[in-house]
Amino acid sequence: MMSDEPTTADAAIRPEQIPTAPSPAPVTNAERIRSLDVLRGVAVLGILLVNVWAYALVFPASVNPGYAAFNTALDRAVVFVVWLVAYTKFYPVFSMLFGAGIVLFTERVEARGLPAKNLFYRRQLWLLLIALVHAYLIWTGDILVPYAVCGMIVYLFRRRRPRTQVLLGLILTVVPIILMQIGAGFMAQAQADGLAAEAALEAGEDLDGDQRKALEVWRQQRQGWDPTLEDIEKRNAVMRSGYSEILSHTVLELITLHVAAYPAVVGWFIAGLMLFGMALYKTGVMSGERDTSFYLRMCAIGYGLGLPLVVFAFAYSSAHHGVVGAQMRVAFPLIQVSGTLVALGHVALVVLATRKGWFGRLEHRLAATGRMAFTNYISQTLICVTVFYGYGFGLFGTMNRVELFAVAVAVWILQLWWSPLWLRHFRFGPVEWLWRSLTYRRLQPLKLAQNAAPR
Repeated sequence: MMSDEPTTADAAIRPEQIPTAPSPAPVTNAERIRSLDVLRGVAVLGILLVNVWAYALVFPASVNPGYAAFNTALDRAVVFVVWLVAYTKFYPVFSMLFGAGIVLFTERVEARGLPAKNLFYRRQLWLLLIALVHAYLIWTGDILVPYAVCGMIVYLFRRRRPRTQVLLGLILTVVPIILMQIGAGFMAQAQADGLAAEAALEAGEDLDGDQRKALEVWRQQRQGWDPTLEDIEKRNAVMRSGYSEILSHTVLELITLHVAAYPAVVGWFIAGLMLFGMALYKTGVMSGERDTSFYLRMCAIGYGLGLPLVVFAFAYSSAHHGVVGAQMRVAFPLIQVSGTLVALGHVALVVLATRKGWFGRLEHRLAATGRMAFTNYISQTLICVTVFYGYGFGLFGTMNRVELFAVAVAVWILQLWWSPLWLRHFRFGPVEWLWRSLTYRRLQPLKLAQNAAPR
């Protein structure tokens, strides 16, 4: 979700290797970067609509529209709208941007005669380290760890033809859907066995060892996916406690994600989407080089196919919110497919809007927010854990969906304000500066020259 594009400030490491002026092209480098930065800005703001639920509510709230708390008509309407436009829509955009950034980064580094492979992998390793700190010490919802790992794998396919990259991307995104079908069978069986053991216990029967084990597995599964109000309050109490108490509960959950969920499901999707992004960049889609009719068709296909699938997935997930097997077998695959389709619609619409100037004065602020996407993503975490966790204001589990939407909008306003203000004086956001300095093994110049105009 951060920019992978080297800028002129990167050349401070090797001033003798600053490239000569580029040859004429349909779209200038500045315009191409502008399109990507505006898209990053929209995406980093949009993803907060979903992440704010993960910051402020127990896990099922971010994946389960049938979640019991704050379930008024207005709250349900907010959930539906966020599902329609944001949920699983912006992490595909970020993944595609990351894939595009890999190609752009290596192209420009190689044009300056620098060792692209060494620089890229060093860059990814530092990203991984920053991501691990963010995940394990601040917020378990971090998505940068799989980005860092997947990027190191997908890099190997950066020179493939766009058609090959799309085909490989499709294969990778199908793999986790198949794995989900296998997992759904196990989940459904665990639920059936658990319910049978629960019914036997309520009937006063003595349970044997297998039944007791089945009941325990089912209760743990139900607590994670369809918690009771008592379960929710226990979790809320933990998240309103001190830093060490929160960390002791979240670290084990995060290890499970990194060892099981990310390799089995999330990583495959992210890698496939990165390959899509490479293809979209190579064919000029993300840089705004295609004609208007192309983007209009892309919008029509992405939204026309994706939005009806989102509505169906929402209805199905709501009707089966406590049935984990059904969620994995039907709802999750639909959510991923529909999310990718709508994300492609978002890409087309934002790039076209940037090219046509539809954002007006807001475009400058969105581009600045995108140039500082890494900083803004981390700052969203710092703001939200301060608001919701016990070592801050301790508001975890106290706000309904409408109030959380308002929190997200307030953070939007703040970041749209401070991003251009910061870039008026500095070349990069502070986290981007740290990342670049670590990558190039030398402190990068941060402050703009007094007479230099911000990009």
